[in-house]
Amino acid sequence: MAITKKPVKPVAGSSFAPVDAFISGAPDADQGPRRVRKGRKVQITLTITEPLLARVDELAGHLGQSRAAVINLAVMQMLQTGLRIDGE
Repeated sequence: MAITKKPVKPVAGSSFAPVDAFISGAPDADQGPRRVRKGRKVQITLTITEPLLARVDELAGHLGQSRAAVINLAVMQMLQTGLRIDGE
């Protein structure tokens, strides 16, 4: 029978960073969401109905802005002033 060494217990406060880095480097490790960055912004995918898109495009043309700018403005305004649902 072979003599084996007693396993060493980790010291309190020791860091597992090297172990975590090794595990997260595995090819099947969860990489999290992949994002396409454009400057300081992140590209998203948005699904919208055609009538609503037509209204957004009409407003964008009226304001002389891009579609993305109008959507960004609408989201910013909603976050600052709140969201009304069913006239509340």
